[in-house]
Amino acid sequence: MTKQRIRLAFVGGEHLHFEGLLRAALAAPSAEVVGFAIADDELRQWFVAAYSGVAAFAAADELYERAAPEAIITCADNARAVEVTAEAAARGVQVMKEKPMAASLALAEQMAATAARAGIRLMINWPHNWWPSLHHAKRLVDDGAIGRAWQVHHRSAHGGPPPDFLTRGPVSRVGWGWLIERAQNGAGAAIDYCGYGAVLSRWLLGQPSRVSGMGGRYAKEFFTVDDNAVMLLGYPRGHSVIEASWTQPAVAAPVPAQIYGENGAIAITSQTELRLANRGSAGELVSTAAETITAEPLPDHFISGPEYFCSRLLQDLPFDGMVSVAASRDAQEILEAGLLSMATGQEVGLPLKSFLA
Repeated sequence: MTKQRIRLAFVGGEHLHFEGLLRAALAAPSAEVVGFAIADDELRQWFVAAYSGVAAFAAADELYERAAPEAIITCADNARAVEVTAEAAARGVQVMKEKPMAASLALAEQMAATAARAGIRLMINWPHNWWPSLHHAKRLVDDGAIGRAWQVHHRSAHGGPPPDFLTRGPVSRVGWGWLIERAQNGAGAAIDYCGYGAVLSRWLLGQPSRVSGMGGRYAKEFFTVDDNAVMLLGYPRGHSVIEASWTQPAVAAPVPAQIYGENGAIAITSQTELRLANRGSAGELVSTAAETITAEPLPDHFISGPEYFCSRLLQDLPFDGMVSVAASRDAQEILEAGLLSMATGQEVGLPLKSFLA
């Protein structure tokens, strides 16, 4: 009889996306959730109260011994994820890491090498990978609907950590606490939010040859990492602009992700809709020619990161596109180059010196 479900567990609940991923895993047809391990007592008890049907453990060793997972999702902080991956790899357990891949390029490459040596599978979950509109846009680009694509413009933003985050309960205390610590996150908003645009640009245009970055702490006085950043990715015949903000108090109008080509442009207006504009017959870009498109539905296994992760494991199929190790490692290199540029005021060429070289 063909195996129907993967025994799936969670190691680390630090990421603010943990609860959403847990819910998605519980709803995933290909996953059997067998437990979670969270070291922080208050945070663990909060999730025990909310999800009493899921076995909870204070230590990963106990989870591995008693729950016997075949695969884990780790929501550990970006620095600790390399240790979590190594612990799973030593047991032959497959790993999904919530985005980004790591706190640095060195740690990302160490994770990739550890997984490869142990023969386990590693996936990096980027939440926007499950948007039908992005995959529809990728097909349009690949089919030449806008000619040769030469730019991606992506902005990720929200109000960021509130000053009283420590008093808002364990999810806020832990979830925001590590994000504003450079050693655990790798930076601030630049790592948290520029990553979306970095991996999207890598997926659509390939790896850039140079990166310029600018950012800093503009408004949040209660921590020391950057709360805003922008990175410019240079290609031989194009560029991308990726922005991150933790100080956006409101949205006057939505800022869609945009893909520009020689003959047109695509705007990602929602998870399920996009707009396509092409040059008119006279060769001019006519705004009235823009067409609103409802994205084609994605296959059932694209409903969430946990479902994709487990279904691909069951079918022994690779993790493709933005969630692959290759794309996520390259996005990490882009982020690191951008941070180096922010620190030096200089454009940084790629590739950076490899940790493994």
